[in-house]
Amino acid sequence: MNRKHYSYLFLIIATLLLLIIISSRGRVLPKLHIPKLERKHQVHSDTLSVCLFYHAADYFVYQGSVIGFQYDILKQLEKDFQRPVDITIEADAESMFLTALSNKYDIVCFDFDKANYIPDYIAISEPIAYTYPVLIMRKKDSAYDTLPHIVNTSAKYYNKLDFSSLEDPSSWQVQHNPDMAIEDLMDMLVDKTIDYAICNYNEAITLMPFYTQLTIGPRVGDNFPRTWILNNHYKTLNDSINQWLTNFKETNKYQSLCEKYLSPHSYVISRSFGKSKNSTSHYDAVMKKAASRYGFDWRLISSIIYQESRFIPDLVGFGGSYGVMQMMPVTCERYGITDSSSVEDQIWAGAKYISFLCNIFRNKVDTNDLYYFTVAAYNSGPGHILDAIELCKKHEDDHTKWSNVSEYLIKKSHKEYYRDPVVKCGYYPGKHTVNYVEQVMTRYNGFAITKEE
Repeated sequence: MNRKHYSYLFLIIATLLLLIIISSRGRVLPKLHIPKLERKHQVHSDTLSVCLFYHAADYFVYQGSVIGFQYDILKQLEKDFQRPVDITIEADAESMFLTALSNKYDIVCFDFDKANYIPDYIAISEPIAYTYPVLIMRKKDSAYDTLPHIVNTSAKYYNKLDFSSLEDPSSWQVQHNPDMAIEDLMDMLVDKTIDYAICNYNEAITLMPFYTQLTIGPRVGDNFPRTWILNNHYKTLNDSINQWLTNFKETNKYQSLCEKYLSPHSYVISRSFGKSKNSTSHYDAVMKKAASRYGFDWRLISSIIYQESRFIPDLVGFGGSYGVMQMMPVTCERYGITDSSSVEDQIWAGAKYISFLCNIFRNKVDTNDLYYFTVAAYNSGPGHILDAIELCKKHEDDHTKWSNVSEYLIKKSHKEYYRDPVVKCGYYPGKHTVNYVEQVMTRYNGFAITKEE
């Protein structure tokens, strides 16, 4: 092949590559570049801080795992930006509203009417989705029996309503309930305390499986965008987030999330919590009784059991652990459990052991982090966690915080740390335990929001 032929071949290949690049535009998710000066005052400069309002479709626990429309979008953001996303869940609308205006977080996921807020005061993201208001009523009632028609809205629901498509539009009156969630209003509908409530469609289809006496009525308003509130101190970061949202909404992944969470035929919604939205398993009653006896939250032991065994009673693990609690034989013997003990007896023994671990750390660590240390000790044994605390003290870090101690637990796999004189239990591969704690506590925090204490 002569030089002229090579030139033609190169031109053809270059043209094909250019066409591929052009055709893929809008589908490639950009990596995040956060200028150091823009985020220098934050301790963890690579972490995106997010506050997510508890919304039925956005955050819930399904078969022991925390999922949800906005939660999954945030986890995809974490993956594509290659930055950790620290998610705080808030269930109180008034607190969430103040948080949204505070610039405390990089992203605040909260729906309210943002039209009256000037751009210099809050930064609003590209829409993550669109929805619209619908009427919620009892199935067996006529929608138009009693006059006037009082329609109740939940906390911070200020989207414009339009009753023009309903019979006698002037008879429909709106009553705001600033202290109530939509679930409170639906409970009142079931109890016949009120006759109508307003809910956005996405939330309505999520809640309907738990309110079989209710139905979704007519649409009573236009589409409105669901947007995030961004920290207006960080323009470059906000531009990256908005570009990512624009591109992400064009992907198959986004479409699958819409089908998974925002469709009335969603398998996740229809199968999510079984017969009760407040249930975690068939053993909730015994877990509540045992946890109450030993002084901790029953949702913690449920989260641990989900992690250990998924409530499979005769499961045998590595090292000889067995039962729903997956305790080791020596621990089981200490608490009077054998491989033939009932699930109820296993749960009682596990609750007593969890209480024992809580008491080890109760006066040593921050109260807000007590369960983190307890869960870690359940996985590794308390000795390794106490070692990590001592290492943390020696290096003059705050040893009461799990975020600090967990770093030294991971370092216990390195010779210079596990041979330190303050270490009593030697080598330990702590990364597994740190991951275990994150999974259990993510589930527990989900239960704490979605399941009644």
